[in-house]
Amino acid sequence: MTGEIDRLPPLHSGVAAVVMIGFLTLLAGMYAGLAAPFGVLSMFAAVVTMLRGWRRTAFWSGGLLFLGGIVAGIQNAPTVVVLLVVSGAVVAWDLLDNSVSLGEQLGREASTGRAEIVHVGGSAVLGLGVSLAGFALYSVAGGGMPLSALVFLLLSAVALTSVLRN
Repeated sequence: MTGEIDRLPPLHSGVAAVVMIGFLTLLAGMYAGLAAPFGVLSMFAAVVTMLRGWRRTAFWSGGLLFLGGIVAGIQNAPTVVVLLVVSGAVVAWDLLDNSVSLGEQLGREASTGRAEIVHVGGSAVLGLGVSLAGFALYSVAGGGMPLSALVFLLLSAVALTSVLRN
C-alpha cells in the first residue's frame, strides 16, 4: 500500500527566500520608509507560497518586493540598494517558483536539500552579479542621472529574469 505524496513545496528554498526578503526589506526600509510595507507584504506572500504551494503568490512575492525597490529608488535610496532589492525580488521569485515546482514533482518529503541549496547559491550569485553589472553600467554612464538609473535598473531586472527562466 502506497501513501499519497504531499505536493507542498520543500522548505529550504522558501526559507532562503523569506530570509533574503527580510534582509532586503530592512535594507530598503533604512533608506526609504515607504518601501518597507511592500517588503513585509512580500514576506507574507512568500510564507503563503511555502504553506500552500501556490505559484501565483510566488509571483506576487517577487512583484511586491520589486515595487518596494522602485519606491526606494523614487525616495532617493542609494543606487546599490535599489539594484540589490530589485534583483533580489527576481531571485526570491525564482527560488519560490523553483520550490513550488519541486513540490509538484517530488513532494515535500523528498530529499531535495542538496538541489535546493545549489539552486539558491547559483541564483544568489547570479543576482549579485547582475546587480554589480547594473551598478557598473550606471557608474560609467554618468552617475547622478535618475532616469538613466531607472533604465539600467529595469534592464538589469529583465536580464536577470531572462537568464533565470532559461
